[in-house]
Formats: sequence, C-alpha cells, structure tokens
Amino acid sequence: MILWFTWWNTVLCLRPAFARNRSFLWFAAALAAFSTRGDLNGVTSFVRALGLRKEFYDRFLDFFHSPSVDRPQLTAT
Repeated sequence: MILWFTWWNTVLCLRPAFARNRSFLWFAAALAAFSTRGDLNGVTSFVRALGLRKEFYDRFLDFFHSPSVDRPQLTAT
C-alpha cells in the first residue's frame, strides 16, 4: 500500500497541468491502468485493468484528446 501512496503523491504533482479535476482523474486512471495492465491492447487493456464497464471505453478515448490538458505544462512538470 505504501507504494500506491507514493505513486499517488507523485501523480498529484502533475495536477496543475489540468484545467479540470475530472480530466486529472481520468489521467490518473490512465496512469494506474498503464501501471497494472496485463496486455498491450491500448485503451481496451486500460478498461480491463481497472475493471471498468465497457461504456467507459469512449470516455477514455475522449480524455486523450481533451483540450483541458496543458500538454506543454504537463511535459515541463
């Protein structure tokens, strides 16, 4: 559990790069899924790794094109 607390505190440092809290939480979910997925099937593997319903597949895809992510700031952070 200590590992996940450390992971979360690291991810929180990236919060200023997001205009909306919801976008930041989708980002955190994507990072968690990326960290734990068992296969390399893109967003589908993210949905599976987190045990999400299939309805969230489109929301995950939308996140990756969200204008509320300040990519230069995210990169700099």
